[in-house]
Amino acid sequence: MKKSEKKEENTMETEVKEIEKSLFALKFYPVAVNEDSKNEALEKLEKTYKNGSETVRQLLLYMIHGQLAQAIEMKMLHTYEYFKMKNPSLDSAQLRMNVYRSLFNYNTSIEGITELIRFLGKLKGSDDAAKLLTYYYARFCAHENETNRMLRAAVIEALGKSESQYALRVLLDYAKYNDNETMINRIVGALIEWEEKLDSLNISAKEKKKLKTKLKEFITREGKASHYG
Repeated sequence: MKKSEKKEENTMETEVKEIEKSLFALKFYPVAVNEDSKNEALEKLEKTYKNGSETVRQLLLYMIHGQLAQAIEMKMLHTYEYFKMKNPSLDSAQLRMNVYRSLFNYNTSIEGITELIRFLGKLKGSDDAAKLLTYYYARFCAHENETNRMLRAAVIEALGKSESQYALRVLLDYAKYNDNETMINRIVGALIEWEEKLDSLNISAKEKKKLKTKLKEFITREGKASHYG
């Protein structure tokens, strides 16, 4: 292996360890990690995404996906019997520890998953984070319950905060095809945020004018989300 390849491999290993360390800090908040440490971990992850290579960005999003995917676990009651069914080879002490951890892990709570969703909306540098948000919006739409309604709302808010042009175009599509009044109001709220930052987009004047017209027409038609909650 060439020295340059070895150096690149070592750099990637360091990046992976730092990402894992930050995600662990998020996972163990607020039981074993205080709020300052949790916020510091999120800031490090945001900086990693902004300054990292494309490979590092994809790795970070992959690992966040692994955290968000655990949302499905919220429909399960984490008992000794449940973990024994999943891992019959584990001893009793480890099974009890898995139960205990599941009760306090931040990343398997609504508030923890919501924070990760908001985090994705803050990432700058590519459209990938916005695309991951839309992936989860579709999954949260697939089943109707209070948890998924809350998480869908968090995704829409994050898309409104995003600086990705992909996020804007997705919101316009969602607004066009959604027939849920409450969700439409939330989408309008996100579009209003986009209306305020449209001038900062790095696109042609013609395209900017076209988007402004679309936004104005939709926001006006929906009464500027006067009863958005």
